[in-house]
Amino acid sequence: MRTPPMIYAVVYTSQADEFWTEEMRMQLMRDCQLSNAALGITGLLTYQNRLFRQYLEGPEPVVRALFQRIQRDRRHHDVKLLWDELISERRFPDWMMFYRDYDFLYPHLLPSHGELITLGHNLEALENNPELARVFIAAIHDWQHTAHP
Repeated sequence: MRTPPMIYAVVYTSQADEFWTEEMRMQLMRDCQLSNAALGITGLLTYQNRLFRQYLEGPEPVVRALFQRIQRDRRHHDVKLLWDELISERRFPDWMMFYRDYDFLYPHLLPSHGELITLGHNLEALENNPELARVFIAAIHDWQHTAHP
């Protein structure tokens, strides 16, 4: 029996060059969904006050190439890789690109992951705390399975 290939996952943060309206963010999500479906990538995107956090997962060469393209995108700057890893299965297999504002997500994540209280309403707190970023992704994963089975 053949072992399935490992999935490569990355989490990064970036600063938008301008404030993104809800319409701009929805268009970005739709564009990402179409592109990611063709590439075999799944993940999620959050936004707060010009700050993006994105989680991507998929075949390693494809995710690496996409991340390089993201780093060159002129709509944002200060792209920082928070962590990357190989995982045995996707965390978000049904989300070609899930998007929510951080301010919407935060109160939904606290009941199952109280350690996120240290974030407060400040997505920027994840930037220098990769372990808290992992908890944040785990909390969204758990919320997905309870609120969006």
